[in-house]
Amino acid sequence: MWQSIKNFTTRLQNSDDTIKKRWLIGVSAITMIFVIGGWMIYLNYTIEKMGAVENEIAHSTSFWQVFKTGLLITTQSIKNGTQNLISDIVDKIKSKNTIIMEK
Repeated sequence: MWQSIKNFTTRLQNSDDTIKKRWLIGVSAITMIFVIGGWMIYLNYTIEKMGAVENEIAHSTSFWQVFKTGLLITTQSIKNGTQNLISDIVDKIKSKNTIIMEK
């Protein structure tokens, strides 16, 4: 097998320039077909994947829905924290301060 490939390349190296150019053009064309075919397969895969992602995005919640929910939760948390702080301050004001003096 390797010997036949070596003989072929030796014959090609020793052949006329027009034959070398034909082989160059033929091998380049076949290589370009493989590269472009691989690129097209990859592009097709990428486009299908983008379509699935767009479909998923379309069925998910929007930015404004998430922002609105977060704002409501934050507002409620601040409201509860403020009420707890005010009730603690009122409790301390209403309680009697006791001072113990020792000798």
